[in-house]
Amino acid sequence: MTSASVTLWWRTEQARRPAIVWSSLAGVLLLAALVIGICVGPTLHSPATALRALLDHADPLHVVLGEIRLPRVLAGLAVGAALATSGALLQAVVRNPLADPGILGVTAGAGLAALATIVLWPHATLWLPLFAFAGGLVEVVFVLLLAWRRGAESSALRIVLTGVALQALCLAGASILTFLFADRAPAFSAFLVGSLNGTGWSDVAMVAIPTAIGLIAALASIGSLDLLLLDEATAAGRGLDIRRTRFWLASVGALLAAAAVSVAGLVGFVGLVVPNALRLVTGPSHRLLIPIGAVAGGALVVFADATARASVPPLELPVGALLALVGGPYFLWLLWSRIP
Repeated sequence: MTSASVTLWWRTEQARRPAIVWSSLAGVLLLAALVIGICVGPTLHSPATALRALLDHADPLHVVLGEIRLPRVLAGLAVGAALATSGALLQAVVRNPLADPGILGVTAGAGLAALATIVLWPHATLWLPLFAFAGGLVEVVFVLLLAWRRGAESSALRIVLTGVALQALCLAGASILTFLFADRAPAFSAFLVGSLNGTGWSDVAMVAIPTAIGLIAALASIGSLDLLLLDEATAAGRGLDIRRTRFWLASVGALLAAAAVSVAGLVGFVGLVVPNALRLVTGPSHRLLIPIGAVAGGALVVFADATARASVPPLELPVGALLALVGGPYFLWLLWSRIP
């Protein structure tokens, strides 16, 4: 083996090591989330007891752990993965670390569309993700149109303020629906704050399928995502159709956010916290950020939901409120450190 071959092999091994390390940690994190999500709640169970109950349909705990907690945990994993991936995509699209499906109003647009569907077509449950996707897509397109002037790239502050303004409009519309249909106010309130309470196997299917599609599309677009980190002239010089790529990735981000909203309501800050935190250790490349971010986002939602279930039994705190307690201060820190 020549010295050049040895050098190439060594560099390849050096590049693989971080991927192996972080992928292994992501696997451990995913397993821990599954165990904690199933075992922790108003009543605590050991992992051995939980596993026995899941495998034995005659076990008295099977209904609680296998039919209530397990689908809730799987739904939480899918919701967190969708929101974290959506946040990473939108941050690349607008080239702004402050971007997030919630802050840009994507989840609010999807939520308003979902609430309107529930009110106007209460039996159209199967179409709920589609209408939520349409609402989220319209919202992100408006952000892109209003935040860019004559095709020039917008400042970070203008993008954030545009998203916040559109988010306020959508939340106002959701509040009006809640007021007009007060008989459904408790369910609407849980939707607006974000909750996994009452999720079942049908909800798992509703969020898992579009999340899987969105993740596959995001993984297939890793090269384009990395090119969007460059300035527009350099990216265009490398053959990237910037406008088409941004619209495509924004659409995928809207699909993922809508999938999460259709099941968990307006859960926020996952798409902001997870990608920014992971960039500190994995770097800006999306090769690790997308898959590990999906796992970390899912684990974060499951951990938060388990905490919400176990904090004040027999009551259940909304998972969206706990995530806001984490994400709110983090967003303020980002504003303080990134915006001059």
